[in-house]
Amino acid sequence: MKSNTNGMYDLEICRGKKIDTANGSTSMETHIGKYRGKVQCADGTESVIIIKNVKVVPGLVKNLFSLSTVMRNNWDFLTETKADSKVLKIKKNNVEYKFEKKYQKTQMEDI
Repeated sequence: MKSNTNGMYDLEICRGKKIDTANGSTSMETHIGKYRGKVQCADGTESVIIIKNVKVVPGLVKNLFSLSTVMRNNWDFLTETKADSKVLKIKKNNVEYKFEKKYQKTQMEDI
């Protein structure tokens, strides 16, 4: 989910779909479509990523990425131990994305 349509295409208008957020408020989904953007890899390089079925929910403070949706779409969900930390990976066929950024507890509360 994201808060605006920047970087999105193949948009469809959604009417009346409510999204309940973690803080107990309810927002209305306005669009659904594909998102094309860039992700920064651990080595500093950037890769283009296309995500399908992205919902636009105005008012979101942070973009949200659903790991359960990823797994329902037949991506493998893996962890790898690197030095003192765990690396989260999603993989399908020959495509793999790693989530290596480490957050402190106070930073995670803001996500």
